[in-house]
Amino acid sequence: MSKRFSSAVIAMVVLFVLATTSFAATTETFYGGYSNVATKGSIVVELTNISSKKNVILSETEAEVYFDDPTETLNMVVAYDYDEDEEITVRDILEYYNNNGGVPTYYADTAPVVVTAKTALSTFYFCYKGDIPATYEPKFYSFEEYVYDFENKQTYTEPPEDWLLADGTSATLSEPGKYFFIFVDDGLVSSSFPGIFCLHIGDTPSETPVPVELTKITVNPTTSKVLVNGKIVEFEAYNINGYNYFKLRDLAQAVNNTEKNFEVTWDAANNAINLISNKPYTPSGGELAKGDGKAKVAIPTTSKIYKDGREIFLTAYNINGNNYFKLRDVAKTFDIGVTWDGATNTIGIDTSISYVE
Repeated sequence: MSKRFSSAVIAMVVLFVLATTSFAATTETFYGGYSNVATKGSIVVELTNISSKKNVILSETEAEVYFDDPTETLNMVVAYDYDEDEEITVRDILEYYNNNGGVPTYYADTAPVVVTAKTALSTFYFCYKGDIPATYEPKFYSFEEYVYDFENKQTYTEPPEDWLLADGTSATLSEPGKYFFIFVDDGLVSSSFPGIFCLHIGDTPSETPVPVELTKITVNPTTSKVLVNGKIVEFEAYNINGYNYFKLRDLAQAVNNTEKNFEVTWDAANNAINLISNKPYTPSGGELAKGDGKAKVAIPTTSKIYKDGREIFLTAYNINGNNYFKLRDVAKTFDIGVTWDGATNTIGIDTSISYVE
């Protein structure tokens, strides 16, 4: 059995991976889709009465417990990758999550569990095997109002001609069972990927969660020249998925004692990186050391990141024990100007100007 509401607006690619956690029954929040320094995700979904969660590597065979017709569901087209000009199926999404830490799986000791969208969506889909009672209550926005008159948009109980699912759309699951959810955000950001999670009601996870092995990738050194306030500075930087990633402490050292300097501290007890604005950087040793020019293995950084005491969300990779951040993410965080000269293959970092997208 499945329930699906989907608009004509669909997009693709990025996710927020949940860690393994146990707790007393409470309300939990799933984040997916596009994320940046300002938002945890363009897909935000709230679940009530949850007792624990963990990431699960879910094979296609294991996924059959959620589907009446596994082949049909796995081949179902959910979104479209316009960059690659190809459809995104449930099988593709499952593979992507498995390659990035596993599928978030929530456990509830008892029903009911209410799953509520907290952001506008183009797709809210859930399925389960067999005939389990479930109540689905969609709400709608007019796409035209949502895009062109956001402040005055109305919420509708029946879908307008061109529509999005409104935040507040919900599913109430009143019986034990295993459920599979798929969401696609409002489609306004091209770099957004569908979000999925599983929900088990009346089913307790194993006592010892399966360790999550982070995906390793091979990265190559950045070949561009770098100017900091007009002066050449050598960095050990890497190109990852078309973006330049710099060692966080190198960037802090490079802009130290300028109007945009920032401090970096490490909180080992909480596995957290702290960034402090407008404070001189304290070197830890090894900053701005020249790299060997060889490819390296990178894994996603699992540490939390705080700026001035507030958690922020930046993509980062650990390479040889050091955290590397996307240059433009750090520049945007501290309003540091970044320029690119394609003719001379030169990156400019300028603390005298503001960051511009």
